[in-house]
Amino acid sequence: MFKKILLLFLTLVSLQVVSDESSADYTQQVTKIITNEGLVGLSWSTVTDEGSISGSAGYANLAKSELMKPGQKMHVGSVSKSVLALGVLRLISEGRLSLDTNVETLLPQLNFKNPWGGRSPITVRSLLEHTAGLENVRMWQFLSTQPTPHTPLENAFASNFSTLLKVRTEPGTQYAYSNMGYALLGMVIEAVTQQDYEAYLDNNLLAPLGMRDSSFAFISQQADPLLAMGYHEHNVPQAAVPTYLRPAGQFTTTAPDMTKFMTFALGDGQLNGETFISSPLMTMLAHPQGTDAHAAGLNIGHGLAFATRDRHGVVGHCHPGETFGFHSFMCLFPGEGKGFFYASNTDSELADYEKLTALFIHGLALPSAPIVGAAEKTFDTTAFEGIYLLSPNSMAEFELIDRLFGFIWLRPANDHLVMKSLQSEDKRLVQVSDKLFRDTERTQPSHVFYTNKEGELLLSDGLKTYKKGSLTDLVFYWLSIALGLIGIVYILLLALYRLGARNFSGLKRLIWPCLNLVAVGIPAYFYAHQSFLEFGDPTRASLSLTLVTALLPITLLLSLRLCFKSRDKTKSLIRDAVFILMALQLCVVLGVWGLLPTIFWHW
Repeated sequence: MFKKILLLFLTLVSLQVVSDESSADYTQQVTKIITNEGLVGLSWSTVTDEGSISGSAGYANLAKSELMKPGQKMHVGSVSKSVLALGVLRLISEGRLSLDTNVETLLPQLNFKNPWGGRSPITVRSLLEHTAGLENVRMWQFLSTQPTPHTPLENAFASNFSTLLKVRTEPGTQYAYSNMGYALLGMVIEAVTQQDYEAYLDNNLLAPLGMRDSSFAFISQQADPLLAMGYHEHNVPQAAVPTYLRPAGQFTTTAPDMTKFMTFALGDGQLNGETFISSPLMTMLAHPQGTDAHAAGLNIGHGLAFATRDRHGVVGHCHPGETFGFHSFMCLFPGEGKGFFYASNTDSELADYEKLTALFIHGLALPSAPIVGAAEKTFDTTAFEGIYLLSPNSMAEFELIDRLFGFIWLRPANDHLVMKSLQSEDKRLVQVSDKLFRDTERTQPSHVFYTNKEGELLLSDGLKTYKKGSLTDLVFYWLSIALGLIGIVYILLLALYRLGARNFSGLKRLIWPCLNLVAVGIPAYFYAHQSFLEFGDPTRASLSLTLVTALLPITLLLSLRLCFKSRDKTKSLIRDAVFILMALQLCVVLGVWGLLPTIFWHW
């Protein structure tokens, strides 16, 4: 209790505000939330017609007992995408680029695989809107100690990876969040300006906006003592880390600087009485256009810089951010001329950051959005019943895993649809029109059904798309996994039993796959003793995992061969062969999905 009282007192002292009363109220509530959620510190700012407020709570550095200041420098992760997007729009406003510029032509050194290239190339617009059809990120692009602050951006798109820039949906038709896409925008800026994208944006976007304490350049705690230390759960410190895809999430800023950015983004593109970003582009910052879901009537989605989000009874233009040791969020409400930003130096899977979002929405006294009512007439919803699979999923490497655990299923219930999932609570979808539905926790239509050019039924919430799938297909994969695991457990337990019973003839049939499975402990040991940031690097852990998983089907085939060669067809031998086949079929399935051998690194 004493620590909480001391923390509250110190944060009140550090506050720099426009309105002492409202700022103190924010500070008290923020302090309570970050204490309950296990966050180390927080800085924030709000913007209204009456002015702006910046505040802070908690600590910037626990080891040094440094309080968080309102002007503390923070990493903000993907919030940087919204800022970078305005830098791209600045180039367009200057006539040096256009929304329809063909990126595949502009960056000929990259190995794009676009089946729709003839009619739908990747454009600047599709990259900004996350509709280029690219996957999100590969593990080695994300968790690696190889990149430096000055690693060329094209190193993130090694040409020897033929599927790295494979376009999975026709550009412009479907939203799919992509860190790769925004890294490409960094390369687009460099191709047009002939300078590092960081230098261009710092000098031509941040400087004119007066954001003097912000930068796209890599900044570490060692180089800049004003940068807060990052933390994970349980106050585990995390220093700044350079990444391959840095345009997608490398940006350092302060709460006061973000008030300047939000103030500009809420305007019409004018700066000091002159057009800085053309007004038509500013109207497109958060409005989805051109996607199949939008054409079907859904107005929730992503624009050129923000996503339209319907949360806590209001609709705003928002963008979340997360990076190593930090978590942030920004949301604008153009109709009311208001906005808020917050950044925490804690990246925690255990914390409920939505409590902070709800706090600032309430603090801005935003009017509730009118709730769109249910349809007056009754429509038949039985055609929508069934299993739906992510299409596409976020990371191609984990497509099978997402198929097994990320699916949803719908069933009609009276006047609504029930959406069930293994990963979240049930949702109730009220029918607004024949194909439009509204989540009962939202105010606006949130889901839409539509049919693509191939005649397949899809469901979109503006940010995720699901394709109606087959229960038989899902059962096949679940059955394959179950049988494979049973086979693996059988091999391990029977081999150990026969070793103890000195049944060496029976042990001979299972010894090789058993040793192979036991050897999985080697990479497990190495992984436990290396940094999680090395997960995508070629280390002892990853190389041994690749070797062990590559050998598994070979050792299983060797054991199966020994079973077939035996002249004495005992029940025990036949049983061994059946369970070996069960394990082997799982290897085949994993191999077809590119998961065997298990490789998350590249040279």
